[in-house]
Amino acid sequence: MDYLDKITAFANPPYNAIGSTLFLSYIILALYCTTSIVLSLYRQYNSISSQKPSKDQTDQQLIAIQNARKRHVKIYAFLASISFATLSYHMLSFLINSYVQWASNKWLLIRTLSREHLRGWMWDSTLFESFAKELVSDGASTVWTQAAILTTWFWNVWMAGKAQKHGFTMETMAPYIMLSQILPISFAAALFIIQLHLSALGASPISAEKETKTDETPQPKPKKPYKRTTLTLPTILLNAALICLPPLRNHPAFVPLVLLTRLILFMPYSDRISLRDEQVVQSISISGGFVVANFAMLRKVVGWRDVLGVLRVGGEAVKTLVWDAQISAVVYAVLGWGGGV
Repeated sequence: MDYLDKITAFANPPYNAIGSTLFLSYIILALYCTTSIVLSLYRQYNSISSQKPSKDQTDQQLIAIQNARKRHVKIYAFLASISFATLSYHMLSFLINSYVQWASNKWLLIRTLSREHLRGWMWDSTLFESFAKELVSDGASTVWTQAAILTTWFWNVWMAGKAQKHGFTMETMAPYIMLSQILPISFAAALFIIQLHLSALGASPISAEKETKTDETPQPKPKKPYKRTTLTLPTILLNAALICLPPLRNHPAFVPLVLLTRLILFMPYSDRISLRDEQVVQSISISGGFVVANFAMLRKVVGWRDVLGVLRVGGEAVKTLVWDAQISAVVYAVLGWGGGV
């Protein structure tokens, strides 16, 4: 019990070292993954001009294909920039509001920022928990949070399917997977689509690796076949967790349940989950049913005006997901309009 008491003490104010470390780790890991992906994409983009036409291509055909792909890359890079800018703005606003509230409660001058004040604010605040609770603080926020998390889920399913189709290794996918779990999905999705366009031009490390393989290269041993779990099972589990979050926001099980939802979002990238088209369609139908059921339960306390008004009067955490859902819709529209891969 002594160890449990110590862990509890360091997970709550006034010495919330665990929560602050978790929140800061998210930020540091997000910056690392973003830098790693952007540098990799930049190198691949610059290598496009050195590509040579295949036997059934002319130089003009290759240039036309490259120019078309480059236009798509620029469009998705622009969307990724918007996503990152809105995310940074609202996350910074959330942190500033949290510090201002803490400083006001301590009767401190906001302009007298010091290292001691920052450390005291981080230890005396529940940044990770506060951010999560704000997402389900009222009915309208809950609706947007459910929509945003489900959008993240199906983007992850799509990305995992494309990764399997193109033969991307876990080393290539790891930064995208981590980024999709840490930041709103529209940013990771736009960057991943850029990777697919560059891969189609033979600019990715995966394509280069395939070209350099020879018959003498030892082939990996075939994996033992195993039965894959249907996609509908984690979809139901995720939707059930999202339904349970609002009533449990003041319960000790709230944070573990939030972490469970993050864990479920990793599942599409596991080889144990089947990603067949019919199961994806079933999962979409199931999620749609949960969304309708959730809105039906909340209809007495929230209306469409409240849902649409979140972008104007909602908290910064909720606004982050609202903007992410809208940008994700734009990315999907561009993907279907002509920027597909």
